Amino acid sequence: MTQDGTARPGSPGPSATGPSASGPSTSRPPLPPNAGVHTRQLDIEQTRDELAATLDDLFATFNPAVQIRSHPVLFAALFLGATAAAAAAVLTLRRGRASGRR
Repeated sequence: MTQDGTARPGSPGPSATGPSASGPSTSRPPLPPNAGVHTRQLDIEQTRDELAATLDDLFATFNPAVQIRSHPVLFAALFLGATAAAAAAVLTLRRGRASGRR
């Protein structure tokens, strides 16, 4: 990288070790007051990459389809447990009604 923050041809840019490689950086130093246009553009690109990674993480966290694909055994166990609880509730209600008719 050159002094003004631009990438040299053939060298990896700032996104090569971006948020997906090591997680979002929250302690990035502020730009110097005399930062050039290229430095500011690279900072904006890095900020966009971090924001995109954060939004992807949030989407995956709150999307049930992604969660089920990520943890199939957990959700299968929860489904079977809920089914067993519902069946037990139905049997208990039927038994209670049957003994009440006598």
